[in-house]
Amino acid sequence: MRAAAAVLALATGAALSNASTQQAPVIRVENGALRGKVVNDGGQFLGIPFAAPPVGKLRWMPPAEAEPWTGVRDASKFANHCAQMDRGIFTMPSDTEDCLYLNVFTPKADVTAGAKLPVMVWFYGGGLFSGESDDYDGSKLAKRGNVIVVTFNYRVGALGFLSHPAINAEGHPYANYGIMDQQAALRWVNRNIAAFGGDAGNVTLFGQSGGGTSVMANLASPTAKGLFHRVINQSGTRIKITSPETALHAGEEFAKKAGCENQTADCLRKLSVADVIKFQDPILKYVTEYPSVDGTIITQPAVTSYESGNFNRVPIMTGLVQDEQSFFMSEVRGGKPMTADGYAKYVLTYGSGNKAAIEAAYPLDKYASPSLAVIGIAQGAKVSTARMLAREWSKYVPVYVYEFRDRTVPSYYPPMSFPMRAYHTAELLYLFPGFRGARGSEQTLDAEQNKLSDLMIDYWTSFARTGTPSAPVDGKYVEAAWSKYSADKDNAQYLDLKGAHQKTGYGADYHADLWDTTSVH
Repeated sequence: MRAAAAVLALATGAALSNASTQQAPVIRVENGALRGKVVNDGGQFLGIPFAAPPVGKLRWMPPAEAEPWTGVRDASKFANHCAQMDRGIFTMPSDTEDCLYLNVFTPKADVTAGAKLPVMVWFYGGGLFSGESDDYDGSKLAKRGNVIVVTFNYRVGALGFLSHPAINAEGHPYANYGIMDQQAALRWVNRNIAAFGGDAGNVTLFGQSGGGTSVMANLASPTAKGLFHRVINQSGTRIKITSPETALHAGEEFAKKAGCENQTADCLRKLSVADVIKFQDPILKYVTEYPSVDGTIITQPAVTSYESGNFNRVPIMTGLVQDEQSFFMSEVRGGKPMTADGYAKYVLTYGSGNKAAIEAAYPLDKYASPSLAVIGIAQGAKVSTARMLAREWSKYVPVYVYEFRDRTVPSYYPPMSFPMRAYHTAELLYLFPGFRGARGSEQTLDAEQNKLSDLMIDYWTSFARTGTPSAPVDGKYVEAAWSKYSADKDNAQYLDLKGAHQKTGYGADYHADLWDTTSVH
């Protein structure tokens, strides 16, 4: 039987007069005692195992329980992040499968067990093929919002999302191992977070991009029921489901390319990590859209769940940044700048039947460059999807919509031929100070941007506390209280250097009605 998680002791010896020399606290969780560290008077407990290393026979298995340890575990450093490919400065390549660890940030070093502070669990982005928790410093969120912040790793790419007949036939949940890892982390939080002063009855999931997609997957997952109480979806708009047949075919193609012609589970589990990553392209073709239907973790397409109300009904905060597509332009990945011919080809990716309408709504001669025209087109498609989701969710639960619009945000990418503006991931620097992807250039915020950062953290953490994002209204910087989303008003809270302002008719500025008639959903 698991022992109840509780504080073993605070730091031995009294805190010294200088907070920077304060002795790190010792906490007892279900598997043993651990010592974190003190940073700016806040507590950090890093590299805590929440499941057994998914290696050897545990590769492509649901996460198993972590083993207990003796003595006091050093929790002052981040642990390994999960095996993944190199995709530029946003990723940190790794060949390590031993990676199921989490990190806890507390607002004060003198942790009080049973304080029942709201808990915010962060899901990193990376398209479900990359990402790591150590890119995100939860200290400011924890301290300013007086909340507990948890970040964690989950398996990505083929190691996290392989569906293959031989493995699927073993009698355990399959395919969505990365989502299973996420739910294992949430169960760990449920059992242990009280020892850090957190409230297991008030847990908010929040994630960006692939992390937002993961949050939405858990929103629709029956096996996540009861593990959380609110969600924040940041730039998660990929909802096209992958059928079981498509996922299985991709798994068989992967096995063949990797040299497992016999298609056996034993052969697959003996592959080197390098070969799994090298030959995983068939899986990446679908996993970046949405996890596949497996019948247990994901039982039906997400939109079907939302339309029918068959999802975990909790308050939802959801939003985009103003220029999402900047991040995805080929030039950012080392390609050539977009041309007029490239613009024309991009328009056709939405179907030849939509070509005339799209070109009329986004005429090339109205933009300073073809790149900005393409960014505008893509934003319209994303806003349409985001609006559709808000409409469906708001039939059943309170929904709050935002758009991050600070186009002066520093870019951790080198300069491009076009302005990056409020690019995909831009808001992360305002929530997690120092965020720079995995290997981008270091950036800092100026005074105005820090003021916006404070406002955003107030919104995010108040939503975690009560289910309603709130900040003091002064009629200027915060123009009005943030209203629940209404399909009739199509309202969103705009966040920029002028503060917070309510916008109605949000989708109209992005030609969302046009996109509603295409197949972007």
